[in-house]
Amino acid sequence: MKLNYKKLVILTGLLLIMIIAYKQESKETKSEVKSNENTKIAIIFNEAGLGDKAFNDLCYDGILRAQEELGIEFDYTQSKSKNDYEKFAREYASLKDYDLIISVGGEQESAVEKVSKEFPNQKFTIIDSKLELSNVSSISTKWEQQTFLNGVIAGLELSDSENKSVGIILGKDLEYLNEGAIGFEAGVKYVNPDVNVMKAVVGDFSDPAKAKEIALSMYNKGAVYIQQLAGKSGIGVFLAAKQVNKYAFGVDGNQNSFAPEHIVSTATRYANDIIYQEVKNIKNNSWSSGVHTIGLGENVIDYTREGSSVEIKKNTIKNVELIKNDIINKNIIIPKSSEQLNSWIKLNNYKINR
Repeated sequence: MKLNYKKLVILTGLLLIMIIAYKQESKETKSEVKSNENTKIAIIFNEAGLGDKAFNDLCYDGILRAQEELGIEFDYTQSKSKNDYEKFAREYASLKDYDLIISVGGEQESAVEKVSKEFPNQKFTIIDSKLELSNVSSISTKWEQQTFLNGVIAGLELSDSENKSVGIILGKDLEYLNEGAIGFEAGVKYVNPDVNVMKAVVGDFSDPAKAKEIALSMYNKGAVYIQQLAGKSGIGVFLAAKQVNKYAFGVDGNQNSFAPEHIVSTATRYANDIIYQEVKNIKNNSWSSGVHTIGLGENVIDYTREGSSVEIKKNTIKNVELIKNDIINKNIIIPKSSEQLNSWIKLNNYKINR
């Protein structure tokens, strides 16, 4: 019995050592897994949603690139209405599982403002906003610069035309889109002050039929070119241009290939790069809150004729490039409001380089 008792004590001791070692190994493994956890991102798209061939699709491309190159994980939602913005932001923040929540579009500003105050330790990024909060990175692109060069193209192309009318169609009456509208009009009148500019608002980013109806009305009133700033609704503008054999300008992602014989150029904005950089900043611990204003000088916006087969005058692009350099070098400061526009036009007139 003594021998058996000794054996039992030895066996019990060995068993305890094994259990302690196992627990220690488990702790180390769990800690190691935690330290290698992927960065998690949540992204909330606006009402236009994926498939808009513009802003949302670009942002989606950016998050996919971040997933592939940076190894992040992400979840996303597509909002059906403006009432979804706050709900989705709060749901993501409540999980306390995301390193960053990205809101696509300035129309989400009030939702981000409210929810970010409820969750002060959660980081948020919003594009097209000037929201100043300690846990929010607001990316504000210079819309007036983005559309200005398209306006210059339209104005130059109409310089020898009897018909001097253009149009601008917005998806919604939002500050940043109005800045884009002012930029386009300023570009037109910088080179051709006699051009008449029509403006209309669809009231929705996802109503191509209504946008087409508005565009057809503008074309029937004499508009030769229409700049659309309308999200998925902008597709209706392109369809109208094709129907009446007139012309349009795209925005954000290169839309020229949608109707190459009718889309003259696209005012590009590399929202994909913006999304990627915000995620990279999170990964590198270099993310910062505040308002970050970027434009032509930061290579975030531009214009492109790639994919368009619309013929334009020989010297139009030459003049556009000269004007582009003037903007980058701050020799041209583009107005952002209708109050500034009229006085700006009187003081600024480009002598066309022929």
